[in-house]
Amino acid sequence: MISESKQLKINFTSENLFRIVASNYNRFTEYENYYSTEDTKNWYSEWDFKNYNPNIYSHGFHQYPAKFIPQLARKILRVFTDENSVVLDNFSGSGTTLIECLLLNRKKVIGIELNPFACFMAKVKTTPIEPNKLREYFLEIAYNYADKNIVYDEQVFYNINFWFKKETITQLSKLKSMILKIEDENIKNFFLLSLSEVIRRVSLTNHSGFKLCRDKNKITEDFNPNVLEEFRKVSSRNINLMSQFFDKVKNSKTEIKIIEGDSRIKQEIEDNSIDFILTSPPYGDSRTTVAYGQFSRLSWQWINNNNKIYSLDEELLGGKNNVDFNNEIIEYSPILKEQLEEIKTKCTKRAKDVLSFYIDLYKTLKNAHDYLKSDKYFVLVTGNRTVKNVFLRTDIIISELSATLGFKTEKILYRNIINKRMPAKNSPTNEKGVLCDTILKENIIFLRKL
Repeated sequence: MISESKQLKINFTSENLFRIVASNYNRFTEYENYYSTEDTKNWYSEWDFKNYNPNIYSHGFHQYPAKFIPQLARKILRVFTDENSVVLDNFSGSGTTLIECLLLNRKKVIGIELNPFACFMAKVKTTPIEPNKLREYFLEIAYNYADKNIVYDEQVFYNINFWFKKETITQLSKLKSMILKIEDENIKNFFLLSLSEVIRRVSLTNHSGFKLCRDKNKITEDFNPNVLEEFRKVSSRNINLMSQFFDKVKNSKTEIKIIEGDSRIKQEIEDNSIDFILTSPPYGDSRTTVAYGQFSRLSWQWINNNNKIYSLDEELLGGKNNVDFNNEIIEYSPILKEQLEEIKTKCTKRAKDVLSFYIDLYKTLKNAHDYLKSDKYFVLVTGNRTVKNVFLRTDIIISELSATLGFKTEKILYRNIINKRMPAKNSPTNEKGVLCDTILKENIIFLRKL
């Protein structure tokens, strides 16, 4: 059995990686919102960024679970890319890598993401808008909202009255109708994303985790949120963030392509065309780690009224465990094989969940290898989770699986999770009342395509 205590003892060395870092780390004067590396040793050692705000520029427009922090993405992009680079994030989420490439004026950045709400967020967050225009439109929205004679349709979707009070539904419906009158698509979407954050605040949901459940403290007569006031707060914050963002990217020439698609399936990306891949894939299947679909459901129903979001968690990595233990990838990774056997002795179903996740992850690694140019880097930020009290070595499993595809693991670094919003406890055994700490560290895995 591989114990958690061994986590920091397994590592890799590479003269090639060392030369890249040594030649590039000190070429830049960094903005105050980001970490400035002192020397090569410091570049390798500092990854927590505990004194830095992750909600800078458009990164701070909206919450998203297990969000990739900008300081980490920026530090890596600074070393491995330049203004002629084509960058890919094949689990692009709400767009952290895309935003940082735009700020760094990279040639092109591509994001692949299966969650339609995350794609919408990424589009909004990578679209610079002159802030004074936004201020004018906000005043217009607020003015029209005050008109008691305005005609609007009240929002309807399954179980809406379970998640929102009647008066809240009325206020949100009226506000949404004001926003939809905006003809400029980018400005309309900016305010719809602000509305989404308001939807989260005024709903009856508990926000301590990412799975949908009602908050008993909100199901009282005392909880009567003022939708317009919340919208004013969120819009004001986001306009100020846009002002800072717009100033930094108004001259950027970065081409941005967001693909709403599945990273397990080959997308319309030419083989051997990508200079660098940076991503943070899920740590496990959504049903037992972070439920991205549940997090996104209410917002996307209000914005898009699309019920497909209900099945999203089943469509993500490991969402379907109709696998058997004869799959070839088990032989590709000795660590995976050993740990699956241990889980299987406790629960066959959970072992299948784990195997399903790694089979899906392997498909994404294979496609990434096809997209990437030879001798270029693929950096993954992942986490080692616990299932049935077995500490899964995702870092080593990825290293072993990727080696069969033609990658060389050059280094694995580790960081403490400081800024990511993750529940503090979970139930790795799925037994009621039995809890343990969730993923408290992340792995930064440096792969090079041979």
